[in-house]
Parts: sequence; structure tokens; C-alpha cells
Amino acid sequence: MQRRQFILSGIALAATASLGAGLSIWGWQQSQTADDSNRSVVLSALLPALLYGALPEDATLAVAELERTKTAIDDFLPFLPLRQQRELHQLFNLLANRITQLGLTGHLSSLSALTMQQRFALLDRWRDSYLGVLQQAYHGLRELLYGAYYGQPEHWQPISYIAPRFR
Repeated sequence: MQRRQFILSGIALAATASLGAGLSIWGWQQSQTADDSNRSVVLSALLPALLYGALPEDATLAVAELERTKTAIDDFLPFLPLRQQRELHQLFNLLANRITQLGLTGHLSSLSALTMQQRFALLDRWRDSYLGVLQQAYHGLRELLYGAYYGQPEHWQPISYIAPRFR
């Protein structure tokens, strides 16, 4: 990391932290509908990057796979512990807000406006970050998305998975 990039990242994080108290209170007061729309926006941007090699090459099939995965995530979220549900909702809300997104991603433009290479770089930065919060965000999203995608029976054959049989 270059010195200039480190200083600018520090300034962005400081600005985000100073606004965080007011925005977190505002974020908790948002309705469940806003959480759902924020989740949809963030997942639409990050799913293609996380599932890059696993998606079909045909664009229409890839879109159908992404929609099925988003539906699987929506179905799976209520079964998570409440603490994890709150953390994921807060992450989706923070990533949907431009100001807090700047602190988390380093980009002022929306996630969907980023190129695929920028999304890959963003996820790599989160994975390798020295900040535990960014690592937690990366691993939480990755596990949720991989579980939702590979939890669908139609994806088991390409990875040679055989479901266990119960008596």
C-alpha cells in the first residue's frame, strides 16, 4: 500500500466513522422494505464477482442463476441467528449508502457501476485487509452466497457432490 493511498483511506475511514453514529441510528430506523431493496442492490452487484467462474456463459442463464441464488438467500436469512441477520442487514445498508460505501470500498460510485475488475479488487482488499471488520464482511458475504448457490441441487453434479441419505 502506498503512503498516499494509506492516508486517503485513513481520511475516508475517519469521515465514515464520524458520520457513522448518525447514520447507524438512521439505519436502524429504516423499514424492512428498505433492507430488502438494499440487499437486492448489493447482491446484484457482488454476486457476479463472487460466482464468476461458476456461472454459465450464456447471459440469460447467468441472470436466471443469479435470481435463483438471490431467492435462496432470501429464504435462508430467517434461519440465521438474529445477531448475524442484523450484521448482514447493517452491511447491506452501509453498502447501499454512498457515504458509508466510500469508507468501506474506496469508491464513490455505486457498486453496480464498478467494473468486474474493480469488484474483484474490492473483494480481494476486503479478504486481505488488516481490519477485522472488512475481513468479517468478506467472509460473511462469501459464505452466505456460496451456501445459497451451492445449496441448490442443480449445482451438485458439476462439483461431484452426493447428498447424504437419511433413514
